[in-house]
Amino acid sequence: MKKLLVSLTALFAFFGCQNKQTQDTVVNVSNQTVVFSSSGKVVNFDLDNKKVVWEYTSAQDEGANRNKFTFDENTLYMPFESGKLVALDFLTGKEKWVFTAPQTGVMDMAVGDEGSNAADRGEPYFMSQPLQYQDKVYMVSIGGGNDPYFYVINKTDGSEYKIEGIETKYNLSQPVLCQEMVFVNSGIYLNKYSLKGTGTSYGMYDGITFDSPLYAQMRSDGETLYFGEEDGMFYAIPFNENADVKGDNDDIMDPKNNFKDNLSIYKWRYQSKEYSRLATNADSNTALYGKTYVVQVRKSDSDAQALIGLNAKTGEEQWSYGSTEEIVNWHKSGEHLIGYTMTMVFVLDFQGKELATYPITEEFKPLTNIEETKDGQLVFLTTRGVTTIDKTSKQAKVLIAYETKEEYHNTAYIKYFKN
Repeated sequence: MKKLLVSLTALFAFFGCQNKQTQDTVVNVSNQTVVFSSSGKVVNFDLDNKKVVWEYTSAQDEGANRNKFTFDENTLYMPFESGKLVALDFLTGKEKWVFTAPQTGVMDMAVGDEGSNAADRGEPYFMSQPLQYQDKVYMVSIGGGNDPYFYVINKTDGSEYKIEGIETKYNLSQPVLCQEMVFVNSGIYLNKYSLKGTGTSYGMYDGITFDSPLYAQMRSDGETLYFGEEDGMFYAIPFNENADVKGDNDDIMDPKNNFKDNLSIYKWRYQSKEYSRLATNADSNTALYGKTYVVQVRKSDSDAQALIGLNAKTGEEQWSYGSTEEIVNWHKSGEHLIGYTMTMVFVLDFQGKELATYPITEEFKPLTNIEETKDGQLVFLTTRGVTTIDKTSKQAKVLIAYETKEEYHNTAYIKYFKN
């Protein structure tokens, strides 16, 4: 089998410290592969031979699973709403280990106070995507109705290395790696942890937070952290080699030395005048590639949305791609930005220019993000299975039949690997 280099989707950053854990990940596959996760399942599809290679099911999570996997050279790390994280062999789908959220203090995090499973009560425990780096996996919970936690888990055997309480249950984003630190956005809080899971200071006055929840997926280019608020303000903070801020006030006892008042810590701040609010969707709302940081925003008084490409160094607008309807899903795949609304699939180049659009029919409505194969084909999952779009006829067809349910929370996810 050939060794190949794979990159992350938009749910990850594409250059710099953020994606050290996967930018150089070598995965051995003999055929073009799509890995799919949804509704308590993980499925490995062989695109060349048009077949299912393996399928893994978590019985207690068959109702839904609003989590996404990450991977290293040999292993997929898949969290489930019931409070377990599973390590699966990439080629065979066999379990390497299963981590289940344990009892901490007087609270059972995976099992509710009355003894029922959190997922059975409609209260999910995990609802995001893990970060893997070196010999650890980092994951944040929303609590399943109890206290939320930040986890550090050993990759070798799935044992718990460290657990830390976290301020809020609004932990829906993947942790971000930069300057050998792990960053977590939890509601209005921006937390920083060592690789061992210990909370650390920014070299600022503690206790002052942001006014609006940090619901944008964070990105990093190695020195700068990019993030955004629900209210539509985006920030770029450069860090020194110790992952401390570079502002002109280093007095940690000064109450004005905080994220709100000490504006010298920011490389830039940005808010669109026309699209003033953060737009959220089931996949991601930011991307970072080269010198461009892309954000998904919306108007405050209508359904109109836009993808806006910013200069990552200055925060200046480089391009804008507007839509009169909701952009349901989009991300970077290959050398393009690919997304869709309720009525069409669109393909943009990295300068925001629309290269192609394809109509969406009810029969072939995407349930996942859309990936571009090495042959330039667009591939995604529908209720009928793995589907591709013929670029000439603009018609969709089923490549691999596989019945898939459309969930109320449509957060199914795929990742393409080329041979």
